[in-house]
Amino acid sequence: MQTNEVNAFLLRIDRGTGKRGVEKDYALDAYCQILAQRHQSINNLRSELRSLLESMGNTIVPMGTDDDHDAKKRLSDAGALLDSAYNQAVNKANDISASEYRARKSKDYLKPEEVYECEKFRIRDSYGMEVTESLVEKDEGGRLVRAIASMEAILSEPGGTIVEPQTNREYPAPPKIVADKDYSERDKLPLCMDWGNYSAKWLARFNLGLHDILKRLVAGSEITADDPHLVRMTEIAIQCAAHIKAILGFTVPADCQPIWLLATLVEQLGLKLVNRKEGPRGEQVKIYSLAKQELNFALHVIAHREQKRARQFATRGFSLLFAVKTIAKSSELEIANCLVSTPSPVGIGNPHCAGVDTTNLETIRNPRLFAIRNCAQMLKDVIGHGVEAVKGILKRWEAVLELEEVAVSELRQLEELVPQFYALLSEEVLPMEGIG
Repeated sequence: MQTNEVNAFLLRIDRGTGKRGVEKDYALDAYCQILAQRHQSINNLRSELRSLLESMGNTIVPMGTDDDHDAKKRLSDAGALLDSAYNQAVNKANDISASEYRARKSKDYLKPEEVYECEKFRIRDSYGMEVTESLVEKDEGGRLVRAIASMEAILSEPGGTIVEPQTNREYPAPPKIVADKDYSERDKLPLCMDWGNYSAKWLARFNLGLHDILKRLVAGSEITADDPHLVRMTEIAIQCAAHIKAILGFTVPADCQPIWLLATLVEQLGLKLVNRKEGPRGEQVKIYSLAKQELNFALHVIAHREQKRARQFATRGFSLLFAVKTIAKSSELEIANCLVSTPSPVGIGNPHCAGVDTTNLETIRNPRLFAIRNCAQMLKDVIGHGVEAVKGILKRWEAVLELEEVAVSELRQLEELVPQFYALLSEEVLPMEGIG
């Protein structure tokens, strides 16, 4: 509940009005109590499971205690065989499209081969590379890509500052990619009791100083155990051990060592520390840096995620352009007679799907004004998202002709940014290479 409150503060959610999915403490409290009772009752299920198996004609054979090393080894070998078989099944599964993947995710039950196909699509889409058995094993059911997403978040600059009204204290705001992820969960699942709280995790790592230290390590710098920033991080971690346990999920011991703390934090980001010794014998000092293999892999995935977001933004932009063009062609009388219902931003006392009738129809009654405002803003946003987004939205001459009419100055800026894009428009599909 405390984590959820921190996250709501970072997202600037007003607890009084409930704007943008207010945190529902009563529901979260009920969820926590139910979950605690469920965990408490799991141990009580052992006797029920034993009686059920015996009633089905099975015989329970004691296999020894936890000190039975032979039984442990057999179970470990069996687990390794099952993991290997699963990795092979995902690697050999058929390829499916994104639409088929989305359709299957809405189903309650999937056949085993369909599960493997969905997993193969998810891995290929997440990492942007060919799926192999080693990649399936490294992914660990999505844990690695989530860790790399956390690395991408902590490397991003803060999205500004937030001032607490009561104390006037300033806090760094989470980056847009983190806040958008939290917003999407709260908008899509307004009654969910276990949101991700990604902004709170980002703030915990940022307040520890991991942002600056990790940027140095990613740039190729090395670090020692007596680094001032690392020592300061350790002091903060010891003071805030309870919060770190609740938010980041690991226990900080009272005698916490700086390198252990740093290694634990970077491991949560899908990275690994390596060391080398420097100095004469007897006076050698260990110098730590990031392992190149894990770092290069993570940077490749982050680049893929950025390109993917740019393509998605371009697709949404082109859809908006098409909608604006359609509205602009509609008659003023038809548009004026339409009543647009927009959802209320207040979540308390209003159903999620309810809305209010608009009273200001100025931009709707004036399609020309509506088109100019939206197209110009869209083009500015696309340019801000980089070349990949620009390539995605300018795949058709139709878009250029529309922009030539409603956003001339922004189109001139685009010509300076990508001088050869007119030649690329003549191609049926814009290549991934050739720009940038």
